[in-house]
Amino acid sequence: MPKRLILILLATLCGSAAHSHVLTNWTRVSTFQFDWNGRANVQVSLEIPAQWSGPGDFTRIRIHVPGRKDFVLRNDSGWVKYASEAANIMPGLLKRKNLVPSQYVLALEAGNQNRALLFLLGYSYASSPGSLDVVEVSEAGDPRIVLHREEFGFADLIDLDSDHVAEVVGYPCLSQEFGNGLETYDPLNVYKLAETKGEEAQLSIPLSRSYNLKHFYGWAGAKCSENIAVVLHPPKGGKPIIVSTKEAERITGGGRQ
Repeated sequence: MPKRLILILLATLCGSAAHSHVLTNWTRVSTFQFDWNGRANVQVSLEIPAQWSGPGDFTRIRIHVPGRKDFVLRNDSGWVKYASEAANIMPGLLKRKNLVPSQYVLALEAGNQNRALLFLLGYSYASSPGSLDVVEVSEAGDPRIVLHREEFGFADLIDLDSDHVAEVVGYPCLSQEFGNGLETYDPLNVYKLAETKGEEAQLSIPLSRSYNLKHFYGWAGAKCSENIAVVLHPPKGGKPIIVSTKEAERITGGGRQ
């Protein structure tokens, strides 16, 4: 086959593939409008590819702020209705007042500075809590992702350090039970929002430590570990303790099943 003909065929195939991608048919799952961080009539559309057979209730979010270019975010793993996910993993979220009329997206006030966040919860399965994406409208008026984690179950939005800006609390792993009353060490993580709207939140070790000491079994670092275990019922009684997995199996007389 002549070299020129081969190049023409390759160009045609590449052009067809690109054209096919651009022409992806999207089905609108839900849409709502609200005033957000001082921006009136913000339009939010949730979409999914036509003939979608994967997990999740929607895979693309489009946010239109009047006078701004549309913000588009896609998650091929799928986001789910926050209400159904919260009911399965964190029922306490259902008590929070949603600032938007949506069963798919949870919007919460992040402080007393007119800061609202949109929480997009990923599909959880087996030992994974699913993904989390948090979107905020910046000072300039552009929606931006302030937190993205591939595996992070949203647990709470609360001001832990009294600076009038709430922190995002969640869990990067799901605890696994094993042995004789043992659990893997899977602490909650606390992410602190930046003072400026639209900037990325950062993991706070001090706040994570204090939160876990108050709400969890203790503290052995911010990372999940199968080499550290929680002894739910110590042989000598008392509160659960955190020790190495080897020590936990020794004192309880039971290893992994």
